[in-house]
Amino acid sequence: MFDLKLKPMLAFSSEPFDDENYIFEIKFDGTRGIAYVDVENRRLRLLNRRMLYFEYRYPELRELLDCVRAKRVILDGEVVVLEGGRPNFYKLAEREHVEDRNRIELLSLTMPACYVVFDILYKDGQDLTKLPLLERKRVLEDIVKEGKHVLLSRWVRGKGKEFFRRCKELGLEGVVAKRVDSPYLIGKRSEYWLKIKSLDTLDCVIGGYTIGEGKRAPYFGALLLGVYEGKKLRYVGRVGTGWSEQDLAELKRELVKLEIGKNPFDIFEESPQIMSKVRFVEPKLVCEVKFLELTSDGKLRAPSFVRLRRDKLPEECVLA
Repeated sequence: MFDLKLKPMLAFSSEPFDDENYIFEIKFDGTRGIAYVDVENRRLRLLNRRMLYFEYRYPELRELLDCVRAKRVILDGEVVVLEGGRPNFYKLAEREHVEDRNRIELLSLTMPACYVVFDILYKDGQDLTKLPLLERKRVLEDIVKEGKHVLLSRWVRGKGKEFFRRCKELGLEGVVAKRVDSPYLIGKRSEYWLKIKSLDTLDCVIGGYTIGEGKRAPYFGALLLGVYEGKKLRYVGRVGTGWSEQDLAELKRELVKLEIGKNPFDIFEESPQIMSKVRFVEPKLVCEVKFLELTSDGKLRAPSFVRLRRDKLPEECVLA
C-alpha cells in the first residue's frame, strides 16, 4: 500500500448533537495529509488531497520517524501551525507556498508545523481500515507517541454539543463527529463522519467578480465583497463557493448588466494575479455569506455564499 496514493475519508456537514455512538474531536484548520511512515528505511511521505506529496515543505515532521513504534504505518492527520495553542491558517498558508529550500529550513525553525494524528490505516502490512474506529484509535495510541511536532488528536464521547460550544469559544474551526464503530472508507465521503463548523454570517455588497475558469468558465470564479465604514466601501475579500449551477448562471447575468470600468471600493487591496481576472460592478447587489472569522486585516476567513439579500440596501452592510 506504500506505493498507492490513498485519498482520505471525508465527512458530511451537520449541526451540533449529543450521541453516545459518536466521538467528537477538534476540526483542525490546516492541510490534510496521509502520512506514509517507513521507520525501517527512514522514509516519510506526506500526501495532500490534491494527490501531491508535500513533505519537503515540512522537514521538522520527519520527527514522525522517531514517534512510531512500528516498521511501516500509514496515518491520517492534519498539518497545522500552532500559535498560542490554536491553529494559525495564515502562517500555514505562508509555509504552503514556499519552494526555496533555504527558506523552508528557516521557516521550519521560526514557524514550525505539527502533524496532528487522528487515524491509522495500515500497520506493518496489516489493513486496519475495516476495524471499528475505537479499535483503530487504540492501535494508534499504542504505536504513536507524541513529540515536539507530533500530536495525537484528543476526543470526547457523546457530549457533542458541549464540546462544540467550548471549541467555538476558543475560536477553533469546529468539530468532527465520528461513529465509534465506523470503518475507514478510503476516498469516500460518509455520514459515519460529520463536520460541525463554527461559522458566522455577514451581509456584504458585491463590488465585482473574477473571470471563471474550467467548469466555471461560463460563469464566474468568485465575488468581490465589501462592507461600508461610514460612506467608504471597504473590501473584505472574495467568496468562491456556495452556488448551484443555476445560481451561477442567474447571478452572472445580473453581474454583466452591472459591469463598470472603475473600482467601486474606497479601500481595496488584491494581488496582481487576481486583479488580472477582475471585473468590477456597480455596488447594488447584497449577499449573505457565512464565514469562520474576520482576520486581523479585516478579511473574511473561509466565506461561503448563502443567498442574495434583495430585501437589504447596500448601505446597510456594515460590520457592527
